[in-house]
Amino acid sequence: MKIHFTLLFLCFSLYLSAQTFLGPTIGYDFANLSTPPISYEYVSERDGETYEAYFVERTEKDSGAGLRSIAFGFQAQKMLSPKWSLGIRGSYSRKEYLANIKIFISSNFAGPIRPINYQHYSISILFNRKIRDKVSIGIGPNISYFSQWSDPDGIPYNADKRSYGLDLQVGYHLGPVYLAVDYTRSLKVIDSADYVKHFSNLAISGTYFFELRKRK
Repeated sequence: MKIHFTLLFLCFSLYLSAQTFLGPTIGYDFANLSTPPISYEYVSERDGETYEAYFVERTEKDSGAGLRSIAFGFQAQKMLSPKWSLGIRGSYSRKEYLANIKIFISSNFAGPIRPINYQHYSISILFNRKIRDKVSIGIGPNISYFSQWSDPDGIPYNADKRSYGLDLQVGYHLGPVYLAVDYTRSLKVIDSADYVKHFSNLAISGTYFFELRKRK
């Protein structure tokens, strides 16, 4: 974690004399998580006696499609030349979805589908190039963290989860307002509970830039 913050600090420290913009971001975020099928068996015991068995299973993976939420964050850009800039994008969103998990008791009663909640933090470093007067395109590495998972069944989702991938951004400059579409895709997922297999994300956002350091 310290290495990630060190890299961000170095990026902000580069080209101190360059024109610098920073602003708050708000947008709408569409996430997609892929998880494997699961199967658990619980046996209720009391005083050494077995009473009934619980079977928890999900026969189909959760595609996670439709994990829509409002996202908040920031974006910074340092102009390296009239056409090139270095950008840093950070965002936060809270997600909720329904896991297709069914609970079967010995009487073969199917329980309700369970809600899952988690928080998503994302940081991208983008190398942007203007391809037209107001249109730019950027690409760079992304790190995403998934934390504070909650599930009423207590299934161990709360282990460390993060994703390393790429962020592709297309932006439109409208005065101080910067409209952007970001597509993020995981290349490697680190999950000690082996729950998240793949992650992708589409975000539509707007940033109001304030000029922190003007062109000399």
